[in-house]
Amino acid sequence: MTNYKPRIASVLLALLVAFLGGAAAPAVAHEAAAPITAAAECGDTSGFKKTPLDTLPKEATDTYNLIKKGGPFPFPEKDGTVFSNREGILPSCASGYYHEYTVITPGSPDRGARRIVTGSGGEFFYTADHYKTFSVIPVDGGTPSPECGDPAGLDTVKLSTLSAEAKAAVDKARGGASGTVYENREGVLPACDSGYYQLFPVGAEDRVISGKGGEIFYTPDHYSTFQFVELDS
Repeated sequence: MTNYKPRIASVLLALLVAFLGGAAAPAVAHEAAAPITAAAECGDTSGFKKTPLDTLPKEATDTYNLIKKGGPFPFPEKDGTVFSNREGILPSCASGYYHEYTVITPGSPDRGARRIVTGSGGEFFYTADHYKTFSVIPVDGGTPSPECGDPAGLDTVKLSTLSAEAKAAVDKARGGASGTVYENREGVLPACDSGYYQLFPVGAEDRVISGKGGEIFYTPDHYSTFQFVELDS
């Protein structure tokens, strides 16, 4: 008697293979390949979002000013080291083209996630998330501090309009009295060497700051804004 069991098993196996193959086919047909985004050519920043310096945290301006001055940096063993662009997000440049600098995160026990990365061609990039995303800092459109001794970018205030207490502080500064060294950590005043500025307290919030070049500045709001004092008024 003929044994039909092997033949039936073979037929069932063939049907099963056909069924599974037919079910899987649509998934393969609709699967789309992930797009591959190549890094831009070196120097090409056209595809990056532009973030003016004055819209970033004030610590970014502090870092920018330190970069322009050549330091001193808060993490000298790390700041200024080569950034290798391993993530491939920045334009593709030769090894050693990029360097990174810490942007302080207040309250962080370490360097935090914020950086400015510079390019040898004069580019400035900002990342707030430890190299996951970058934007370009358009330096010409930002608000870096002016050069030392140049108060041109600041508002002015006439000496005659200041309070009696502020006028007294100005007189001290003009007379050569010693105040407390003001380090300009906010980066609002012109960028000068450490020790260039002297601070004279006035009231709860206002201060008078003098520069070694004879400049006198007044801040009514505890270093948030400054005005250049017109002494002949």
